[in-house]
Amino acid sequence: MFHREQVEIEAEPAAVWAVLTDVQHWHTWTPSIELIRRPDPERPFGVGSRVWIKQPRLRGAHWQVTAYEPERSFVWHTRAPGAKTEAGHQLQATPTGTRVTLDLRLTGPLALLGRLLYGRLIRRYLALEALGLKTQCETTPTA
Repeated sequence: MFHREQVEIEAEPAAVWAVLTDVQHWHTWTPSIELIRRPDPERPFGVGSRVWIKQPRLRGAHWQVTAYEPERSFVWHTRAPGAKTEAGHQLQATPTGTRVTLDLRLTGPLALLGRLLYGRLIRRYLALEALGLKTQCETTPTA
């Protein structure tokens, strides 16, 4: 199962990256996140960072960053019995700002069941996150 959402944001990549990697505040700009916690918020966000996320209608999950390119992309994943979920976040500079691509891939023996049960919800949450990020970046003054 693979889902992708893209959004064009009228803000510089560095500004979008700052909002995107300030993960402990995602719940303030997207309704797809109820609660999000980093056990080590004083450490820089990057490979190895762990985050606990609670989303509406889903169980809380521990996510870990597995790939990180400053101001370009990061990937994190979580596991549940029979499935692995991997989510990517990529930024690309455009003439008018930044293109953000959010994707989610579910693999494992229970991936098909996950698609049937949660496919529509996952697409909705990716769209909410893209729109929330766009709104946050375009309405928040930069320093």
